[in-house]
Amino acid sequence: MAERVKKRPCGPGEHGQRVEWRKWKQQKKEEKKKWKDLKLMKKLERQHAQEEQAKLQQEEEATAQREDQGRPYTLSVALPGSILDNAQSPELRTYLAGQIARACTIFCVDEIVVFDEEGQDAKTVEGEFRGVGKKGQACVQLARILQYLECPQYLRKAFFPKHQDLQFAGLLNPLDSPHHMRQDEESEFREGIVVDRPTRPGHGSFVNCGMKKVGIGRAGWDRHSGHIRPWRAGRVL
Repeated sequence: MAERVKKRPCGPGEHGQRVEWRKWKQQKKEEKKKWKDLKLMKKLERQHAQEEQAKLQQEEEATAQREDQGRPYTLSVALPGSILDNAQSPELRTYLAGQIARACTIFCVDEIVVFDEEGQDAKTVEGEFRGVGKKGQACVQLARILQYLECPQYLRKAFFPKHQDLQFAGLLNPLDSPHHMRQDEESEFREGIVVDRPTRPGHGSFVNCGMKKVGIGRAGWDRHSGHIRPWRAGRVL
């Protein structure tokens, strides 16, 4: 008859050894406590890492938002109109005004104030050219050339008629400023001019924003910044 197989001793002891149950339970409790503490530490580390990542993301978004909002101040430059009197020819006068505009654009100047150090009563750019000498209206010519350069290229023909001060405007270098948009360049905002073209009643006006197609806008100004929908380029609100 086959020998009966002996059963394995029950309990945590080995080879049927006697075990102190209180000590064993205490040891199991400590191991369980260590395991819980370890699990809690890992959870806290993950939570801390998520908080740090969220904080870093918020800081990046705040930085990007501050960059989008622009500077909290403006930069102005005051120039005497007599600076053009140092040029020896009308070509050099025009080129000097273009160099001034280009330098101010590079250094992000928001406003250029042209003042007359001789105390003339010319308060606008409306005036006639009187020659290259010191008796010429240098302030008027400098202001007109700066306004001409500030205007986007596709709007200059509409805002600046033929004038003697702009005779050598072809010598001027382009400013390439941010609001001078190219024809195929995508942007949320563009400057435009309302054109004299009939539209259906209640559908606004046609606006030339320097794009291939003239968009429909709801503006009544001669020059404005239009908001362009990204899914339909050329439509101005």
